[in-house]
Amino acid sequence: MSAKDKAPPHATHNPTSHSQSQWPRNLLLLSPYPQQPLHYLHDVHKQPQPQPPSDATKSHPYITADPSLLPKLDMLFDTENDAYDFYNTYAENLGFCVRRSTLWTTSKNVITRRTFVCSREGFREKKKGAKEAKCPRPETRIGCPACMTIRLTSNGKYRVTEFTPAHNHTLATGMCIQTLRSKKLRRKARAIRENLVDESIQTPEFDTEEAAYEFYSMYAGKIGFTVRRASMTVGPGDVITRRVFVCSKEGFRERKKGAKRVKNPRPETRTGCPACMVIRLGENGKYHVTEFVTCHNHQLLVSSSSNLVLETGNDIVTDPDEILRKDDSHSCEEEKHLKSSRVKRVKTTQVGDVGAVLEYLQRMQMENPSFFYAMKSGENDKITNIFWADAKSLTDFMHFGDVVCLDTGYRVHGYVRPLAIFTGLNHHKQSVIFGSALMYDESLHSFKWLFETFKIAMNGKVPKTILTDRGEEITDAIPLSWSGTGHRYCVWQIYQNALEQLSQAFHGSRTLVSDFSRCLFDCEEEEEFILSWNEMLEKYDLKDNKWLLNLFEERERWALVYGREVFSGDFNAVLQKDSLSSELKKMLSVEKDILWFLDQYEKIIKEKRSDEVQIEMVSYQSTKKPPSMRILRQAANSYTPTAFKMFEREFELYMDCMVYNSGEVGTISEYRVLVEEEDSKTSKEHFVKFDSLDGMVFCTCKKFEFIGIPCRHVLKVLDTRNIKELPEQLILRRWRKDAKSASFGSGFAILQGKRMNFLCRTFGLLVAHAVGSVDAATCVEGQASALLDQVERVLQERNPDLSALSVENVISEGLPGHTNFISGTAEGPLTFPFILNAGALDYR
Repeated sequence: MSAKDKAPPHATHNPTSHSQSQWPRNLLLLSPYPQQPLHYLHDVHKQPQPQPPSDATKSHPYITADPSLLPKLDMLFDTENDAYDFYNTYAENLGFCVRRSTLWTTSKNVITRRTFVCSREGFREKKKGAKEAKCPRPETRIGCPACMTIRLTSNGKYRVTEFTPAHNHTLATGMCIQTLRSKKLRRKARAIRENLVDESIQTPEFDTEEAAYEFYSMYAGKIGFTVRRASMTVGPGDVITRRVFVCSKEGFRERKKGAKRVKNPRPETRTGCPACMVIRLGENGKYHVTEFVTCHNHQLLVSSSSNLVLETGNDIVTDPDEILRKDDSHSCEEEKHLKSSRVKRVKTTQVGDVGAVLEYLQRMQMENPSFFYAMKSGENDKITNIFWADAKSLTDFMHFGDVVCLDTGYRVHGYVRPLAIFTGLNHHKQSVIFGSALMYDESLHSFKWLFETFKIAMNGKVPKTILTDRGEEITDAIPLSWSGTGHRYCVWQIYQNALEQLSQAFHGSRTLVSDFSRCLFDCEEEEEFILSWNEMLEKYDLKDNKWLLNLFEERERWALVYGREVFSGDFNAVLQKDSLSSELKKMLSVEKDILWFLDQYEKIIKEKRSDEVQIEMVSYQSTKKPPSMRILRQAANSYTPTAFKMFEREFELYMDCMVYNSGEVGTISEYRVLVEEEDSKTSKEHFVKFDSLDGMVFCTCKKFEFIGIPCRHVLKVLDTRNIKELPEQLILRRWRKDAKSASFGSGFAILQGKRMNFLCRTFGLLVAHAVGSVDAATCVEGQASALLDQVERVLQERNPDLSALSVENVISEGLPGHTNFISGTAEGPLTFPFILNAGALDYR
């Protein structure tokens, strides 16, 4: 083997220096001490006399080193980082740690000279006036002379000019080498990257470093993670010669020495993820990819939000127009809705409103075939009601459609446009929009049409619970359209109405608002609610108020102490903090037309969905320090951060509960749980039943049925039975982190969704081409009926009992006088200027 073959991989062979610098092949370095006296070297640095060799060192007089890893004088390196990596590898094999020491730079910050030293070089600085510590830190520096110095040559490479191999301390040997922090971290990271580099990926060349960053950011947005710039190497003229782009979860947070332990530490966002892309400047002046690692060691963002993330940190692109500017082939998915106020039964539409709204809805449907809208006409064929829902709304309902709130409380006096909004609650306890409507006719028949249309838009799915304002028409229409849905009056809307009905009483008292709110939101027991209500009437002399009397008669339809077997997801508490109506009312104006309001409404929806993406990223990308208790660790890993806070609150309170065994029948055990009140000497009593056969637990407080989080009484019983983890049936799926990653239903639903997605895009493209020509549109219209008849025959042949959805069923059955446009599913593929297939990346 030639001398050139034995050169280290990072070094450039220099034949002129070979004779004087080449080490013997099987070199045995004398134990880490030089031939000359050590005090000679320390005199140079003006430092105290170093410690003599220890017995441990003498027991290892020889250390074998791989010749290819030994530094040599006149060895050449392309960059300062290459020299550092080489010396660090040598140090790891020998058993010591390295740090960068002195350096010399030019006026343009080009490094001309650098010295790498052993981590034990020098001595700790003695600060003047510093008090002697009671427990001083151990001395880690003892003036070790080992070092390597490089200088920049005229050809732009770095040459080794000095190399001192000797140490004055014991080196790590055997298993001790594996405990070196630098060795563990660097070796682990390097091994992971070397093993995970995907050689099959074909990547383009980039004109600038910024172009490479944009490319990797777009790739990250498609896959579901965020990117940050990591290390770089700068050459002469401040030109970047090498750059590493990494996943935002690469590395670990630095542990600062002496840092105090905080009570609520920041969540951990880094997990040491190895995914990266490394570029290097080529001779042609362009950057080419030298490493591309696709593997991650953490969960990626779910598909529903990953296609919205195209940048890192705070630069999150959620605007479809921004995505279009980045990629012309990206199919838009937008969300838009409407506006208004509401007065009594039938309202006169404003001049130009219907035409403007229809134009808006048709444009939205053309831009996104998944957009749904329907219109109902009344007397004289005038449009009385309009409903619409965009693609994102349809998707959100599939995931979180168990509870819905119909908000019909948007009023602007003198500007009659009655807006109704179907809102829901996602797994982060944020309000989401399921659909919007303009209800100029508020009759029973109109609300029945609204609920039936909503059901069609959501592919036949209806919510378990609906919260509405008090009203005879709505109350009668719900069981006619959604027979299996529980109906409750929304407490928040009752509170809003009370501000109008009791305005004089509220203005005359400073405490009535808080006492009334306590009756509405804070009571958990029926006895407590009735007592608080009567005290309020007595205190403020409201016994004869007719509105309050009627409200109390209907208490079982709205009071939170009743109907707790009906799931509400703590919706009323969310509406208190996040009311969409308050935002809309700020933007509604009688001087503005309806299109102006549509733009404002659209902006609000975009902001809310952007907030959802942000918190979704935080949920997946950050992790707090794992709790010490097993049940808390399980909950933290399963629940979203918001849901975990609800569970954590119950867990903290279960310690105050006292449990007593009340008997056992078969596999069911009953317990009596007492909770002492903080502000009184009384205690509340609840009964918990535990079934040892399937692990189900039932509590008389019904918190799990009402909100979906196990109560403190259930947790106390589980702890009594030595159950240290929550049964899976007690972790409600709608509160889990992966709630949106699940399919809409069974495997059949997944295939059905894919087929619908394909067909909608195909026919959407057909419509887009045909609409520009009268002849083409006539051709499509003529073939549509024949095609539908053919599909009907195919379905009947496959399954005679299957009632295929005919044109009449979709368009107008049960919904007289309206036009309905249905198309698509909520999700669509995001396209980029590259194709990612089986790990291969081909640039177009």
